[in-house]
Amino acid sequence: MKTILLIDDDIRVSSLLKRFLYEAKYNVVEANSGSKGIELAKENKPDIILCDIMMPEMDGYTVLKHIRADGDTKGIPFIFLTAKDGTSDFLTGISKGADGYLAKPISREDLVETIETHTL
Repeated sequence: MKTILLIDDDIRVSSLLKRFLYEAKYNVVEANSGSKGIELAKENKPDIILCDIMMPEMDGYTVLKHIRADGDTKGIPFIFLTAKDGTSDFLTGISKGADGYLAKPISREDLVETIETHTL
């Protein structure tokens, strides 16, 4: 069973995405902040990380920087989740080392397809 690390400070979004992920038979590890997400990535070595960009305390770009700088986590596929749908946000994420980008609201089908594509 694949393990997904979900990093998002919005409880409503997290709850919905967790439901989608559980229904698709994934194991979910959840963090509601960037610093907790980094800690859980090191502890759990998930198959993929789904991370919101806009969070208080530490944004998703900073989380990605820490994940990519750590030898134990740098190879984990990293997908940004965001309510922003601008091309510049997509390009910024990819240029910083993200593997993909999902715009909210996210459909269950898009979520599962993205995970399967990046965790072959």
